[in-house]
Order: sequence, then structure tokens, then C-alpha cells
Amino acid sequence: MDGTKSIPRMRTAAKIVAELKALDPDTEMTEFHIRQMAKDGTVAVVWAGRKALINLDDVLDLMRQGMAHPTEETPAVGGIRRIDSKRCGKIRG
Repeated sequence: MDGTKSIPRMRTAAKIVAELKALDPDTEMTEFHIRQMAKDGTVAVVWAGRKALINLDDVLDLMRQGMAHPTEETPAVGGIRRIDSKRCGKIRG
């Protein structure tokens, strides 16, 4: 190794999709999915002001490795499951 490191290819979600489309015009990866991966912590995000920058190489590695389908199980307590208030919305009263 010569002591130099490559600069990470940081991109916005829109530009990552553009790069993916350049590599594979028939890709099904969407900007929404890239943003969701950033939001749930699947890929690391560096904030530059209001821009969320994501390492393109991390996304490519993740696509090569694949991801397990998330299985969200709500634990039941005494046969009654907890209600997630984020999904229910506001109660009108």
C-alpha cells in the first residue's frame, strides 16, 4: 500500500440512483428505497447542511451481498399486542 486512501464517493439519493441507472439501465432500485435505507440506518449518512450524503460504494456492496427480508414481529403480552401509535395517527376528540 502506498499510504494513499481513495476518497469516498458520497452522493445524494437521487445521484446514487442516477449512477445505478448508468451501470444498469434496468435497475429497480428507487430513490425512495435509498432514502429508506438511510433513514433506518442500513447505510451510513453524512449530513452536509440539509443534504444527506451516502457512500455509493456502501450501497453497491449492500446490493452485492443482499439484505435479509425484515420480519417485524410485535411481541404479544397476555394475548394482546401493543398498538404502535406512529401507525395509528391522531385520535380526534
